[in-house]
Amino acid sequence: MTDDDTDLAMIRRKKMAELMKREKKMQESREQKEKVGNEREKLLKRFLDPEATAYLEGLKKTEPPIGNRVQEIILYLIVYRGVRQTVKQLDVMYIERQIKGEGPKIRVQRDGETSDFGSYVRAAIKEDSDDTKKD
Repeated sequence: MTDDDTDLAMIRRKKMAELMKREKKMQESREQKEKVGNEREKLLKRFLDPEATAYLEGLKKTEPPIGNRVQEIILYLIVYRGVRQTVKQLDVMYIERQIKGEGPKIRVQRDGETSDFGSYVRAAIKEDSDDTKKD
């Protein structure tokens, strides 16, 4: 073998060692992510009631960014704020509405029409004030 061949072989060995080292780091990273994912699932399974779990899973399928954000908030409350009570479906819906910036919606059905409670109250006040003006 010539000097060029030995240098080439040394370079190949170095490259192979670097590749193996990089692959080992990637494997450790994957294992760490999997471990963290399993722990997160255990926490959710423990503190979410079945209806809340089903609702959250549906939300993650229909609106992934919102569903993931809701999940992160629930995990934050459990891990960092020490919430130890069961999270109900209503709680999950509340967090979802807060993220979306939606206010409460109360609907009133009257004479086959469905209207917002606020507009229903405004109409009733207007009718009442019109009736008092006539008197």
